[in-house]
Amino acid sequence: EQIFTALRLQLLRVASLGLSGFDAPLAQTSLPEIGASLQGISHAVSVYQNSATKKEVALLQSIVASAQQLLQRHSFDNLPRMPFIQTIINPADAILARMQQSLHLPIPDYLPVKWSSNAFFVNGSFNINFFTPDQGSWPTADKIALGKKLFTDPVLSQSNKLSCASCHQPQKSFTDRLAKNKSFDGTQRLLRNTPTLLYAGLQQAQFYSMQAMHLEDQVRNVIENKEEMHGSLHSAVTALQKNSSYKQAFAQTFRDGVTERNIQVALASYVRSLMPFSSHFDAALKGAAKLSPEESKGFDLFMGKAKCGSCHFMPLFNGTTPPHFTHTEAEVIGVPADALFTKVDEDSGRYNNYKIEELRSAFKTPTLRNIARTAPYMHNGVYKTLEAVIDFYDAGGAAGRGFVLPKQTLPADSLHLNSQEKKALIAFMHTLNDE
Repeated sequence: EQIFTALRLQLLRVASLGLSGFDAPLAQTSLPEIGASLQGISHAVSVYQNSATKKEVALLQSIVASAQQLLQRHSFDNLPRMPFIQTIINPADAILARMQQSLHLPIPDYLPVKWSSNAFFVNGSFNINFFTPDQGSWPTADKIALGKKLFTDPVLSQSNKLSCASCHQPQKSFTDRLAKNKSFDGTQRLLRNTPTLLYAGLQQAQFYSMQAMHLEDQVRNVIENKEEMHGSLHSAVTALQKNSSYKQAFAQTFRDGVTERNIQVALASYVRSLMPFSSHFDAALKGAAKLSPEESKGFDLFMGKAKCGSCHFMPLFNGTTPPHFTHTEAEVIGVPADALFTKVDEDSGRYNNYKIEELRSAFKTPTLRNIARTAPYMHNGVYKTLEAVIDFYDAGGAAGRGFVLPKQTLPADSLHLNSQEKKALIAFMHTLNDE
């Protein structure tokens, strides 16, 4: 079981990190490494060859041989990645799944990837329980329904006028589409842009500065933040206990009824439910749709020349690193304080929490799913368009423009993207919009 788990996780690693050149983005040596990895998988599987699995082993060897030819015919920049996933990764994983069944090996339920008998990208999903702090936080239909009701209820704020949905508006992809929203008293702007809550549950850190690991912690922080909801979980418990409808709902959902922790768990459960995986890209991965030539080119650029995929990891397109998904990354990219780039934004990011110099101006890598619907962009909302964002990366961030940012993790070199390539990148990013 452990060997087959390792083999299948490695296939996912090849698809997400290998195809993006994650291990050595500048060296571009990932294609021969992918070839060697697939050969290793084929060799390991051959050990389990018997009368029931002989055909599967032969089929896998044939797929690996096809992969070698494909890898040899293309350079890192022009490898057709979607066909590689559809004709190599998906079929290979399906073979491993069938072999597991033939060998009567159980499919584990403790992994971030929730495998069925089919290939990961064909009929797979993520095990949301893996991303929770404990079993008590595992989402259920009752918890999600209760959390959804609380999400839109201003009872959690001090003024009884603000709810979670005031800033994370469902009709705006759970953002507010403002550079920065107003503070609780309306006298100033908040420190940072409001991020989408879609797929927020599939991360190992919350907030741009990653000061909270789990959604439950984020809930408390936002409700009790004086500049946001200025509320109190303790006061919320008192208010909810006086409401017969809520009191009954909590009693049906939790053994101990209305508690601060249960409010956190209910809201976190609802946010964890916000992962539809219904985009055109997802349909293409499953073979139910096709990317247009421009969208396919954009995907190849995203994973190749433009190096987007070496930080925004496919298939979640956030900074939670496959295939184990135990760590969410942050980067120092040198976001400007204004659209004219007269200076670098002064927000110190993660440094504010930990006072470690390497974390100065470091921010969590967010998901790009539904990115075309969640403008403005960056932690300070400085860019209104995807074109502006791509130009920022193409020029190498702050360091690429001559600003001194010693700890910048984004290479200062230009990506040398032409106008057609930038257009293709945007076309691909539109395929990440959920239907």
